[in-house]
Amino acid sequence: MNILDLSSEHPSGSPKDAASFLCDEEPVAIFINGRHISTVLLVPGNPREYVTGYLFTEQYIKTADEIESIRVEKNRASVLTTNIFTSPGPKKTILSGCGGAVSYIDPGKLPVLMGTFSIPASILASSFSHFMANEEKKPGLVVSALYWPSQCLMFRQDIGDDQVTDRMIGAGLIGKIDFSSTYCLCSHTVTSETVRKCLMAGIPVLLTTGHCTRLAAQIGQKNGLCIGIIQDTRLLILSRPERITR
Repeated sequence: MNILDLSSEHPSGSPKDAASFLCDEEPVAIFINGRHISTVLLVPGNPREYVTGYLFTEQYIKTADEIESIRVEKNRASVLTTNIFTSPGPKKTILSGCGGAVSYIDPGKLPVLMGTFSIPASILASSFSHFMANEEKKPGLVVSALYWPSQCLMFRQDIGDDQVTDRMIGAGLIGKIDFSSTYCLCSHTVTSETVRKCLMAGIPVLLTTGHCTRLAAQIGQKNGLCIGIIQDTRLLILSRPERITR
């Protein structure tokens, strides 16, 4: 690996620690009761959490107790469920359009969070400081952390927003965490798919140090999920501001 100085015509040598610029990924094929359902790219280590979260957010299962076993082999995770006829839940998309299909998330088919959970801004400030200072962060990975109320319950990392969200939710399901009184801090762009996963789990507050799509904010407002963007000492609340108190 070489370093090229763009302000010069000559190479500038090699980095002393190339590893600091690289992160790992590996393909994992997921099988349920002998049937292949997906192959995903994950950071190496503990695919059980991701698989549990994925099966839950895709509605193959309703609780972690429906998983009888997960056998992890090289690039493969084989799941046995208590119901051998397990299949995905209702479709999450609506297909429409003239001359072609347009796919989008239908908020009416997603859970609506009716609880009154709220969190003081002062506690969020403390959690945010912990989130930013966490020494476990690895270059190139996105982060998702779950808090209750100022205690960090888990800190997970992966190569993409969908992967890290499912990994965090899976860890919570395995640990039998009640998501309804938790909030999530993440570093990636909040998309409609991130929102869908959090609604499925029942997480009422989702904050990011990154960005948020307009569709994600619209779904959050309609379905009871508070979404916010934290930058420095400022919090921009995009949906359900009543969940953040002074």
